[in-house]
Amino acid sequence: MFNRENAIGLILLVLCGAVALVLLFSIATGTRFRFEGPSWLGTALMILFIGGAIYGFFLRPGRRWPWQRNGEQRLDQERDDQPRPPTG
Repeated sequence: MFNRENAIGLILLVLCGAVALVLLFSIATGTRFRFEGPSWLGTALMILFIGGAIYGFFLRPGRRWPWQRNGEQRLDQERDDQPRPPTG
C-alpha cells in the first residue's frame, strides 16, 4: 500500500483530510476560516500541481491507462465464446 506509485495519492488524501477538518471545525463552531499563513504557500502548491501534471502527462507517456485499442481485449473482460459458470 505504501509504495512510490501511491505517494501522490497519499499526499492528496492527507491534504484533503486537512481541508475537511478545517471546514468541519468552521461549520461546528460557526466561525469563518481565514488563512493567515505564508502567502507563498498558495503559489508553491499551484506550481507543484502544474509541474506534476506536466510531468505525468508529457514526460511519462508510458504510464497511462491501458485503453482498449482496435480489436484488442482487456485482460479483465471475459470473451463471449468462453462458457460462463452457472448462477443460482
